[in-house]
Amino acid sequence: MNFFIINKALSKALLLVALICLCPVAVAAETVELPHTDGFGLMPQLPPLEKNLQQKLYQQSRQSCDTGCATPFGQILGKADGAVGYSNCQSICVKPEYSFLNLTTGEISNHTKNPQQSNLHYIGVIYQCVEYARKWWMKNLNITFGSIDSAYQILYLSEGQNIRTNEFFPLARSINGSAKRAPKRGDLIIYAPDRSRANWRHGHVAVVVAVDLKAGTLSVAEENYDNKPWQDPEHYSRKISIFKTGNYYTVLDLAPGQKIHSKGAAISGWIYPYKLKDTNP
Repeated sequence: MNFFIINKALSKALLLVALICLCPVAVAAETVELPHTDGFGLMPQLPPLEKNLQQKLYQQSRQSCDTGCATPFGQILGKADGAVGYSNCQSICVKPEYSFLNLTTGEISNHTKNPQQSNLHYIGVIYQCVEYARKWWMKNLNITFGSIDSAYQILYLSEGQNIRTNEFFPLARSINGSAKRAPKRGDLIIYAPDRSRANWRHGHVAVVVAVDLKAGTLSVAEENYDNKPWQDPEHYSRKISIFKTGNYYTVLDLAPGQKIHSKGAAISGWIYPYKLKDTNP
């Protein structure tokens, strides 16, 4: 079975030919080309929400931190490699407080505004998935990544920064389903956004803390996925599934053995510090 990837200029003509010879045709959407990318098919970022809608959603989010909680806001859910995960009550909750890492002591403190201290390094809005990803990278790898509006946008970042030297370095990414490089410990799994579902409006990010390709599982650590206590409170929040078909890896938001996960979402890919041996640019 042959599939043709066609561009806009030739789409009508080739589709006509395909109909005549009964050949199946795959019509390609526009994709994004970034350096150090393993795989293909990275979709463009979504357009930003209108400012009025952003303000409305933000106000709703601030009012969602005290009711309908899966677990009480701020409750410890688990810990992986020194990075503690806390409950955000429910996925849409946003509390305007920010965490900072003390580069001298390694302690983390929360503030309502920037404390303006040189030894405190910004992590993120407390108990959000992005905050946890930065926290794990900072505490374990001494690196961080830049500002984004939504978790799914992490996959499009081109550089990270060392929090000790302030030096920048390139990031690489693997595209789910077409990647030849399997996720490794420390990689960030990036979920796609779905604006039709409030919990997935911004996507999601989780840290890979263990990989078992033989069993077909990834153990991840995170905040603000379902805000329930972690399955293994000392090591990881949950396990998801990984498959290899031919030379390509696919990661699904399914627990081992699970066939349907109606509350889950699609995974776009995974991102990591660039090393020549890790990618096929």
